[in-house]
Amino acid sequence: MIKSVNKFQSNSWLLPVLVLACVIPLDVILGAGRTRTRSPQKVYQAPEVVYKLSPFDLVRVSVYGEDDLACEQRISDKGILSMPLLGGILVGNSTVSEAEDLVEQVFVQQQYLRNPVVSISIQEFAPKMVTILGEVEQPGAIAIPPGQNGVPLLVAVAGAGGFTGTAKLTQVRVTRASRGAATQQIDIVNAGKLLDSIETGQSRSMVVHPDDIVFVPKRVF
Repeated sequence: MIKSVNKFQSNSWLLPVLVLACVIPLDVILGAGRTRTRSPQKVYQAPEVVYKLSPFDLVRVSVYGEDDLACEQRISDKGILSMPLLGGILVGNSTVSEAEDLVEQVFVQQQYLRNPVVSISIQEFAPKMVTILGEVEQPGAIAIPPGQNGVPLLVAVAGAGGFTGTAKLTQVRVTRASRGAATQQIDIVNAGKLLDSIETGQSRSMVVHPDDIVFVPKRVF
């Protein structure tokens, strides 16, 4: 039995949702109050991102040839997966493949199995939100699509209806979720340059993550 082939087959259904590929017309990002001269074909395409396991994801774990070890568990708020016999294993922020390797290593280290073949499938993605405030058409919480750990800033803004005509694009403030950090991180983003990079065909991406807060200030005339 070839382990890598088994893993690919067991998780092949995940591939469509593990790829982040949002295509957003620029008019949607700019909102009703802003316009730009551009080619009708110009779109924003987000980069591909491999999904990483998050707190509260519901996963099913199975071990080849060991049906009694199969279980379905929700990852804890600290990223811990509780397994029969093994106890807690830190899988948060790991890909599915990395988590499978971690569980296999623990089976071997604790001398339960010599050559385990572990398969993990995601049964339910935890809901994730980012908050957009200030000069956007529809301020509020924006859902991050299932199977994604974050979305590009401009995609999140598009979900909030786009920028208003009075938005100050050069000073967009992104307050990062603390995630246990001692100090809160705040990033100042020039969204105008992000838009310009799309129009020149050299798009750059700024990703916002669950529980981040984006504030778009108002221009002073």
